[in-house]
Amino acid sequence: MSKSLTYTDDTELWLAFKQGELKAFEQIYRNHFSMLLSYGKRISSDVEMVEDAIQDVYVELWKRRENLKSLHTIKFYLFRVLRNRLYNLRQADLQIPQEDIDFPEDQIPDYFSPSIEANLIEEESTTFQNARLKQAISDLPARQKEAVLLAFYDDFSTEEIAGIMGINQQSVNNHLNRAYTSLRKLLSDSIILLSFFCLHF
Repeated sequence: MSKSLTYTDDTELWLAFKQGELKAFEQIYRNHFSMLLSYGKRISSDVEMVEDAIQDVYVELWKRRENLKSLHTIKFYLFRVLRNRLYNLRQADLQIPQEDIDFPEDQIPDYFSPSIEANLIEEESTTFQNARLKQAISDLPARQKEAVLLAFYDDFSTEEIAGIMGINQQSVNNHLNRAYTSLRKLLSDSIILLSFFCLHF
């Protein structure tokens, strides 16, 4: 008999998936497709290419399931594989070095999920402050912007960000610190900015 359709723990879900449980694979797909699409659109504005890349990631995931190792989280693994896939596609199409690839400005997300927003935004106008912060982050250098978005929008640790971006943890910290310095100069009066970074520094 098949296991429950819903696994509440990533470890249990991953183990079931590695053992060939189709329901587990379907749950991984459902749980992560939307966030992968959102993340992919921050790397490329070509939505069709992003969707195709996500499908490729899932196909490859299923094919290689028996040989996959343990992981931090399923989300971390999928983000890392998708990022590599999209950067490889973009570099092949554009013939530009990875360092020069930037996020489209219109794909900077509205970061504040309800859990964070409820704690941070009672004291000031959310619309005005979010717009200022969104614009300031969109103006950051590509690597700083990517690190900030992975940390605060996708809630990855610095160790996980290092794995996704293919750099060491100190480099991630450097990118985040430089981003904080730049944003602090621009938004020194923002309660949201201070609270935003105090969660991670």
